[in-house]
Amino acid sequence: MARHVRHKNKRGQTTFQVPPPPPGYKGAHRAEAERVLPRRIAGVAVAVGIVSGAGAAAHAMTGTFSPVAGGADLGGVPDETVRTGKVDTVHAVDLGSETARIIRQEQLTALHTFNQASGIAQDGYAARKAAEEKAAQEARDAEEARKPPKQRQVEGWIREAIGVLAANGTAIDESSVDEIYTIIIKESNGNPNAVNTWDSNAARGTPSKGLMQCIDPTFQTYKLAGYDDIYAPVDNIIAGVRYTYARYGGFGNHPGLVGINAGTGYVGY
Repeated sequence: MARHVRHKNKRGQTTFQVPPPPPGYKGAHRAEAERVLPRRIAGVAVAVGIVSGAGAAAHAMTGTFSPVAGGADLGGVPDETVRTGKVDTVHAVDLGSETARIIRQEQLTALHTFNQASGIAQDGYAARKAAEEKAAQEARDAEEARKPPKQRQVEGWIREAIGVLAANGTAIDESSVDEIYTIIIKESNGNPNAVNTWDSNAARGTPSKGLMQCIDPTFQTYKLAGYDDIYAPVDNIIAGVRYTYARYGGFGNHPGLVGINAGTGYVGY
């Protein structure tokens, strides 16, 4: 077996004299600057390959460091040498800096690929969410369209009143629309101008009025400033809801709703 001859160049770097292979030889000579360094570079190549999918990982697993293939990868072998496969002298390569450059490039490539994949995933998620929200809104619109005009009108007043109440410190949201609507239908059948002339309140001279059938003293106590008309739908709802919260703590204890849930029927409040 031919021996590799090691010597120092003018800069003190180690080089090798590699004799040409004998005729018919299909193997590969192995030249190493240091025995441990190729193994370290191979380990780095494997790690980079795991992250980026680079083919270098598989090549590194062979356990050899070819002066032609390795030197070409690191920019240390002339193009003519790579083309012919003949190596007379392989000059030392700054493996540290070149390996760092390759690793940085692999990291940038992997990061770019990751960012692209993340962007596609985010775009897909946003598109699915938009489609779901659109479908949900279309379902709500279809359900709303099936309601009678009178119900849509009353619920519109309720939602407006809820917005005012929430802005003024009442813990309420649109989940209470159905409960308020039920009370209104039972109390006044959705008529803002309804007046009860036959119950005990009427006998005392304070008939119940409006959508939620408030008597004047109750309305004056629970109205909000600027919402002073007992016959105005939103004003009446505001006072009726605030009275319900003050007396019953909310709709859960409203006697009319409790009676409906118990199957005993609606009871005036």
